[in-house]
Amino acid sequence: MFFRSLGLVPLFLSLFFSFISVSWGENRTLVFSYQRTTFIEGEKSVSFRILNDTDKTPYLMQSSVELLDEGSGLDIKENNINIPFMVTPPLHKLEAGNSYTWRVMFIGDNDKLAKDRETVYIVKYRAIPPLDKNMRENNSSIDVNTIQVLHFKVYYRPKQFANLTIENEQKKISFRREGNNIIVKNNSPIYMSFESLAVNGVSVGYKELFKPIKPLSEQIFISDSKIRDVNTITWSVLDELVLELPKNTSTL
Repeated sequence: MFFRSLGLVPLFLSLFFSFISVSWGENRTLVFSYQRTTFIEGEKSVSFRILNDTDKTPYLMQSSVELLDEGSGLDIKENNINIPFMVTPPLHKLEAGNSYTWRVMFIGDNDKLAKDRETVYIVKYRAIPPLDKNMRENNSSIDVNTIQVLHFKVYYRPKQFANLTIENEQKKISFRREGNNIIVKNNSPIYMSFESLAVNGVSVGYKELFKPIKPLSEQIFISDSKIRDVNTITWSVLDELVLELPKNTSTL
């Protein structure tokens, strides 16, 4: 649960003759003080801390704010114009064993953001370690380096919904079936995320659980196995602390 909620997906990039290993989320060397935050309309900023839980490795932390691809819950949208947040500082060296507090500041116009539902933004960090000493001394033409990419979610919430909780709002989730797909409808104005989702006792694919349950919208979840006649849905969602709430059972 812990790593999925942060979006831990390994991928590999080749860039300027370097091999760069990129991981999404936390690998127990860089640790967020918490994993998500809700920004209430009218606030000026929110803060969170990252700990470099290593003995020797400093990281150059490069930050930005971007939009989440809600179709997958994993990717970033390419069109990031009019982002109403900025992170300060945008660049900081985080020494081994130290922590640092970043601020996410609101720089947008409240009147231009949705009033009937939340909007989610991603604070993205690229954690760049020092160049490998052996590779530098050997003057190798290929630099092997490891860059961690960490995502922290910020939910912009209109002030009229300030007191809503996921535990209460999960009651507004409903299900229907279309072939081998489960269509999840969220009649709440806030985002939610599944910790588990099973049809007739068979869990959906791991990557499906990354998909957000979008507010006042529907989301498609694909079952890896053929859905037969019983059609019982067993599911649970994560609360504001990214802890699993009690399981629910629904029928189609």
